Amino acid sequence: INTGERKINISNVIAMFESTLSRSFDIKTNELTYDIFVLEIFYYDIAENLILDGFYYNNKHYVYFSSSAGQIRTKKAVFVEEEKYESCKLKLMCGLTVDKINEKGGMNINKFLAYLALANSATDLWEDVLGIPFDIDRAIVVDDFETMVNCKVDNIDYVTYDITPDVIMDIPITHTDGCGMILPSLSKKNFMVRMPFIKGLLGSFDYIKFINKYNCSSKIIDIWGKEYDVIKDDIQVIFTKSQLKMYKYYDSWDEYKEYFKKYQCEAGICNIEEDVISNAKINYQMLQTLYDATDQEVADMCKYANRKIQTISDSLENALDFFGVDLDDDDESKKDWFQKSLKIYPELLNDPASKADLRDLKNSMIKKYRSAKLDVTGKFTFVVPDLYAFCEHLFMGVESPAGLLANGEVFCRLYKNKEKLDCLRSPHLYIEHAIRKNVCNKKCRCSRLDEWFQTDAIYTSTHDPISRILQFDVDGDRLLVLAQEKLITIAERCMNGVNPLYYEMKKANAEMITGENIFKGLKLAFTGGRIGGISNDITKIWNSGNITQESLNAVRWLCMETNFTIDYAKTLFKPTRPPHVDSILKRYGNQKVPYFFYYAKDKTLSQVEPINDSTVNKIVNEIKDNRKQFKDIKHLENVDYRMLLKDKNDFYYNEEVNAVFDQWNKKYGNNIKLDEDDNKDKNNLNAVCMQVKHDLNKIEIDDDKVINSLISFLYKKPSIRKKKLLWYIYGEQIYNNLCENVDHKNICRKCGKRTNEVLIRGKCDECRKKDYKIDNRTNMKTITCVDCGKKIKISIHNKRTTRCKECQNITNKEREKLWQRELRKKS
Repeated sequence: INTGERKINISNVIAMFESTLSRSFDIKTNELTYDIFVLEIFYYDIAENLILDGFYYNNKHYVYFSSSAGQIRTKKAVFVEEEKYESCKLKLMCGLTVDKINEKGGMNINKFLAYLALANSATDLWEDVLGIPFDIDRAIVVDDFETMVNCKVDNIDYVTYDITPDVIMDIPITHTDGCGMILPSLSKKNFMVRMPFIKGLLGSFDYIKFINKYNCSSKIIDIWGKEYDVIKDDIQVIFTKSQLKMYKYYDSWDEYKEYFKKYQCEAGICNIEEDVISNAKINYQMLQTLYDATDQEVADMCKYANRKIQTISDSLENALDFFGVDLDDDDESKKDWFQKSLKIYPELLNDPASKADLRDLKNSMIKKYRSAKLDVTGKFTFVVPDLYAFCEHLFMGVESPAGLLANGEVFCRLYKNKEKLDCLRSPHLYIEHAIRKNVCNKKCRCSRLDEWFQTDAIYTSTHDPISRILQFDVDGDRLLVLAQEKLITIAERCMNGVNPLYYEMKKANAEMITGENIFKGLKLAFTGGRIGGISNDITKIWNSGNITQESLNAVRWLCMETNFTIDYAKTLFKPTRPPHVDSILKRYGNQKVPYFFYYAKDKTLSQVEPINDSTVNKIVNEIKDNRKQFKDIKHLENVDYRMLLKDKNDFYYNEEVNAVFDQWNKKYGNNIKLDEDDNKDKNNLNAVCMQVKHDLNKIEIDDDKVINSLISFLYKKPSIRKKKLLWYIYGEQIYNNLCENVDHKNICRKCGKRTNEVLIRGKCDECRKKDYKIDNRTNMKTITCVDCGKKIKISIHNKRTTRCKECQNITNKEREKLWQRELRKKS
């Protein structure tokens, strides 16, 4: 196929993060490249021709590269310019070739494509993140740590669909499936690693300290049988066999290392653990399985959401919060230029377009809340196995080590004072609330565990079937760690008598890697089944309003079918429903989707069932709208457009510049959403903005003059005209102008008044007196404990207390221990 000299439509230009592939192709950030095409498959005959023969574009030949798991789900294929690909193929494959893989028996096609696609995943270079280059001579690969875990399961026969409850059996669990270790001297944080055919999580753990403390052997054997001394050989990174996906095709680790150096391969890092992990939102899948929640319990779930909706504009602080601006957060890294500007010049809120955006944000928030995306006391964090137990196995030779965590225990320092945690993972299909005892609290043996578990991950026990309950690997999966006591109480009730599901899965077969087999594997993956359709059928059951034994069995069957469907492209096997099971499942499947899909999936009222009293539909009824017209913030002044100019006295105005920008703004201005979730499919914005800037610079080369003209056009007279495109393109320059021009007086977070007076708790004297007046009769005010969330009353004059008495005592003891530890070090 030859596409000739056609030009690419800007709407088909997509944004991609920097990756090993882009760096190998020498593609610069924010530079439009024709080296990579992502094609969406509609016609299989054409797709077969493209995959077998490639295509020409502008006299260059393009060949099929790969498709990631996500691209396979959306029927997309990545093609690359052949000449560039050939020049770096051995770098991307660390010396392997298709011929060598086929000589060793071939492999499953879709696994090969997924492993090759790792080069196209978003990464930063190891040295850019950790500050030192990756030294492959300081790394080894060892066998995974696996034990038999005894537990009670509900066994499903995939032939007859018979369910045998309460079967006690030993299940093999690979505790390090996708997880290795890195010394804290290199990284005190957990992160995901990407290298040619290597992927997974590196957990920060001091195994050298472990060896020295327990005087055990520092010698270990790699997966090819070669012995290393981790101390003498200065081994800083220990990979596991499950992380090196193509280990069968290398004769030794030395061979991999030789290729890695010869072809100048890269080590990349992605998803490093954050310094501060923000609070999370729960989703409808996790809430719908709390199927017996009472009206009062649902009202408690929605209390915070309703308060947030009602207080959207009752203070400057709350209005800014809706725009994602936290006045107490000094971390600017995740804020865009408009948010940064709002923080120093909140008068921008008085622009009519900002007021319209505030209404849009409120409506979007109500829609999300009614979709059961509720704010919770919970955080998403990496799940890591008990690496202490792994070291007992690795360096002490213990087959089934005790480790530091018993069955039913987890360690998570994010919630030090919470004794119970609900561990959740998406997709959440069955009743998968793993409620565990958190041994990082005042009543448990916290100090010994603190010594070894020093990251913000959640650590799980090697005696616990939790990985089978939640179906997670430890290659970078994150759990929602929920610490909200009332939700945990409901979850415990619903989990009573519920066991993990167990069914035998089929293995994938190896094939020769050829163009024909690649197309066949992709086609099978594209047509293998509707995961989303099965998930929706499960949602229909949970929201049917009456959960019976039959409906629970139906969910179990559909969960099993989901996993077989996911693996179908690799195994080519899906179970066949017995007639009686098919009849039951079709009866549920033929129902319309539940009422809350009107908000969650933008369905019409004719496409959804009438509202009933399922938990999520109760949430729809409980979320209240705020129909009041937004009030102006009392003392917040109007926008002075001159503050946004580099020179406040330069009134440059260019009709042609304004007209060209206005055309682009009408076409693309509404594509830029204030909510990040709404931007996920608008990934050509960078290309659009580059083109807009190019068109404007053809008229006026000086950016400052362009900005002056556009600011005068958009801000001089109050206008509801959208301005997000302006901020997306020129936000940095406008922000810098504001930094120079704004009067840096204190600004009251309640009423927006700029003043020279000293603010106490961010409020001016007038607003503080008004707040205190409410509690004048008792001279008391209510605050929320920063640790446990408990409401406590304190004196209105108390400006220091942030914790309840119990949490403060715990904090004092921890500080005392830390002080004593530091004192011992000095002595």
